[in-house]
Amino acid sequence: MSLPTWQSEARLAYQLTWLAAGLALLVALVVPAGYFWLSREAELKEASVAARLHAAFVTQVVSMVAVGEDWMPDVAGLIAADLSPSDLPEARTLTDLQGRVVDEVGPPLDTPVLHRLALVAGREGPVAQVHVRRSLRPLVLRTALVALGAAVFGLALFGTLRVLPLRALRRTLAALHHEEGRAREEVEQRLRIVFEHSIEGIVTFTPEGRLLSCNPAARLLLGADPQGLIGRSLAEWVPPETPGTAGQPFPVGQRETLVQRPDGTQVPVELTVSEVRLTGALQYMATLSDITERRAAQDRLRTLANFDSLTGLPNRVLFRERLGQAMARAQAGTGIMALMFLDLDRFKVVNDSLGHAAGDALLRHVAGVLTRSLRREDPVARVAWDSVPEATVSRLGGDEFTVIAEGLNGPDDAAQIARRILAAMGEPFLVGREEIYPSTSIGISLYPRGEQDTTDLDGLLRHTDMAMYRSKALGRGTYSFYSDDLSAEVLVRLSLEARLRHALERSEFVLHYQPKADLRTGVVSGVEALLRWQPAGGAAVAPDQFIGALEDTGLIVPVGAWVIRTACLQVADWARTGLPMLGLAVNLSARQFRQPDLHEVIHQALQASGLPAQCLEMELTESMVMEDSEASLATLASLGAMGVRVAIDDFGTGHFSLSYLKRFSVDTLKIDRSFVRDIPDDAEDSAIARAVVALGHSLQLRVVAEGVETEAQAEFLRSLGCDEMQGYLLSRPLPATVLPQWWHDRESKRAVRDKVDTNSGTPPGSGMCLAGT
Repeated sequence: MSLPTWQSEARLAYQLTWLAAGLALLVALVVPAGYFWLSREAELKEASVAARLHAAFVTQVVSMVAVGEDWMPDVAGLIAADLSPSDLPEARTLTDLQGRVVDEVGPPLDTPVLHRLALVAGREGPVAQVHVRRSLRPLVLRTALVALGAAVFGLALFGTLRVLPLRALRRTLAALHHEEGRAREEVEQRLRIVFEHSIEGIVTFTPEGRLLSCNPAARLLLGADPQGLIGRSLAEWVPPETPGTAGQPFPVGQRETLVQRPDGTQVPVELTVSEVRLTGALQYMATLSDITERRAAQDRLRTLANFDSLTGLPNRVLFRERLGQAMARAQAGTGIMALMFLDLDRFKVVNDSLGHAAGDALLRHVAGVLTRSLRREDPVARVAWDSVPEATVSRLGGDEFTVIAEGLNGPDDAAQIARRILAAMGEPFLVGREEIYPSTSIGISLYPRGEQDTTDLDGLLRHTDMAMYRSKALGRGTYSFYSDDLSAEVLVRLSLEARLRHALERSEFVLHYQPKADLRTGVVSGVEALLRWQPAGGAAVAPDQFIGALEDTGLIVPVGAWVIRTACLQVADWARTGLPMLGLAVNLSARQFRQPDLHEVIHQALQASGLPAQCLEMELTESMVMEDSEASLATLASLGAMGVRVAIDDFGTGHFSLSYLKRFSVDTLKIDRSFVRDIPDDAEDSAIARAVVALGHSLQLRVVAEGVETEAQAEFLRSLGCDEMQGYLLSRPLPATVLPQWWHDRESKRAVRDKVDTNSGTPPGSGMCLAGT
């Protein structure tokens, strides 16, 4: 290997000679030129100063001469004094403005000469000028001496820069030659080690593809006999970029390909070809990297990105991709497509009661049921990674599944598939010792619904979601098709929610109070606060139409706080105006119950109203308490610490475990009206009511019956020992302004009855708050 150009001694000597000569010439020229120029500038300034000083001196004399008088005799000799001494010969001349010499001093001057002028002012303006001249002959001589010294210094500098670096260069180059030879040997040795021990296959070949060398890794990868590789074409193992290419079958670049081994197996590799030149000849070098593991990792990542890890079904990402493809095919005229949304009914109950492991097992079971229930004759979208037919059953997350069915003739085909899914889902599923009967609600949308159907993918998803929620509203375990009236319902719901957001600030909410009475004495023991909505300028809205919207939008939290505060203030106000301190029952929503500041909301309401805490009772449903037992336990404990009572509303309609009654701070059970409606005629309802009363009393809880409408119902409950009743037999919910009069009327009638009871030996009742008695 030859040295680079800059390492050639002759070339570097030539370059150093020119560099040294340039620096020496620069010193020889710049130093004297600089000295002369600086000295001349200094003399120019001094000559200017001398001219101005003499002009000023003459001006003082001229200014004292009257106008018109001859001033020239008075200034004779004024420029004789040297006011600015210089080592250069100097001559000074005073002339009038016409150039006539008034006075002159100094010897004749040798060239070169520098000149400076200054004006002399009289009373009416300039009258003369002072001319200062200096000879630069001494400065030129001194500059010549400086130039001689600079030339000597430049020659010395030239010699120094020319000789010493070359001497050091020869020693350096000798060392470099030695180190370079040793480094070349080390590099060749390392390259040989890398070539022989590299885990990647390395081959070199001619432009025609004939192998020149091959390392052990490449021989292992190609699966060929090491002795028979050299000279053979690489195309025998690796297909050229363009089959049959002549001249350059493997162009420079990188690509993924397959190595075909002699035993018939194929290995995915990454082929990287680069161009090299050795001893002037063009060759190519290729590296072969086995990417089997990388391909497998990519497949795993693709599976993780597109398939649900729990069920193995396509996830939301792949579902949207396949749905778009199915919609395009349906639009192209391959038949009607149906999209089905499936949401498991009461899945949260399974998770909460049996644990998440049971919930995961149920989800896997449902995935298997859906896949098996879609027979091969079902027209189901079949688009897989390798184009193998596969039913598009997807899991979007949680307990939501989807089915894409294509090539349908109409709604009947989709309904048939939905009915088969529902039937298959109805089979029991065993988790441990628990037998679960899963059910699902299905929403179905057809696409396209006409020639001009412009529904996009997200619109189709919304339609199917609406249909699924209609199935939920119809009682679960069924299917519903999307129709335009569903969109109308959604618009009505959105309008309702928009009006609800302003109802509280417009004071459109009011409270009605339904009384409760002691079944034994008939004494009014308390009231339940019920929310009503009277929009401004419109008809009243039924609670079942807006309570759910309040829950869904989260407005139930501020509205619920308003209900608690307003009801407490109202009951306390009644007590101040003559009514007894009645017990107050307020329903808590699930969102309210989960609010971390619930304790503070109730505490502030009690403080603001002055209502005793023991007269306030919060009514909860069974499902609310079971959603998060530990959090529920803490919330109920905080309410109990305040003295606030807790009632379980609609008891018997949920999945409340009796162990919760023992663990939680519960004071009252309310028998649901569905069990009261048919007593005492219905034997089953009568047995349930009897069991609830017995259970409550055994746990020292008060029992309240809701929906009591007849004397027969009240008498039967009284015979069971039920503590309180609530219903139309006693009173409908009353406005706050009407209830005091209702109470006074009832008390008047009760006083008459008590007098009769007293005469018959029955103790009269009391009108005080019976909470806790």
